[in-house]
Amino acid sequence: MIIEYRKPSEALAPFVDHLWEKQVDIAGIIPYAIETIFPEDQTVLTYSFGKDYYRSHANTDHFVSINGIQLEGLHQAPNFYKHQPGIHIFGVKFRVGGLFAFLPTPISATNNVSTEASILFQELPALNQEMSFNERCELMEAYLLSHLIEKQAKKYLKLLLMLQELEEDSITLQSSYKTLSRLFQEVIGISPKEYVQIKRINQSLALFATTKDIKSQDLSDQLWYYDSAHFINEFKKYTGKTPKNLKNSLFDMKESEFIDEFKQYISPEHLLHYTSIFHKNS
Repeated sequence: MIIEYRKPSEALAPFVDHLWEKQVDIAGIIPYAIETIFPEDQTVLTYSFGKDYYRSHANTDHFVSINGIQLEGLHQAPNFYKHQPGIHIFGVKFRVGGLFAFLPTPISATNNVSTEASILFQELPALNQEMSFNERCELMEAYLLSHLIEKQAKKYLKLLLMLQELEEDSITLQSSYKTLSRLFQEVIGISPKEYVQIKRINQSLALFATTKDIKSQDLSDQLWYYDSAHFINEFKKYTGKTPKNLKNSLFDMKESEFIDEFKQYISPEHLLHYTSIFHKNS
């Protein structure tokens, strides 16, 4: 499996987290039967050049074939993927709410679904398999910069500033919560409470993945849950598993195998992002 990764240009960095590509040769081996991506607060625009891949939302009962250009919105339940040799996928992962700066459609309409991107975007660039990864990145970045909606970008940047103030405890919630809530619904499509819940679950997954023997009580304490019962209920709500069930499925692995296996549950760059944030603040 070949995975490439690139940070966006400085002009796009407030809106786009990274650009990436995943490719498996027709004679290659997929390292897992089903890839599970737990809820994330970001959205992804993907181009599929090779064989179809398959996606199921919230459960593994119904997989849908995916090819062409798709937008996968913020998801509040696990997404499951089946890949096969011959896949070739290029993607743009937007920062939380970053898609809003480019999309005239109400952002909530994109949450928890995969949508044919041509319905949402006008004149998407014609990327093809013969281009290099860097050529695809440059064309996509030029397209996004030329389709930035200035008025919406300003609203998004205002929300980012409020989020920063919230993390630093410098925002006056009593006077600003209504504004914050309205911006969340408009820019991200969920409430501030749901955003915090998803973020804390991602933080717990990052800690869980890098600290094999950590207990639920330790996680709930470090992430400021009222008690472990609240943490376990919230963890199960968003992942479909209790921390214990997830841990038991990985328990017999060696440490290196444990980390490698966990990468199928949360994207590596997201894992590193939340791990670095947590250790920086601890």
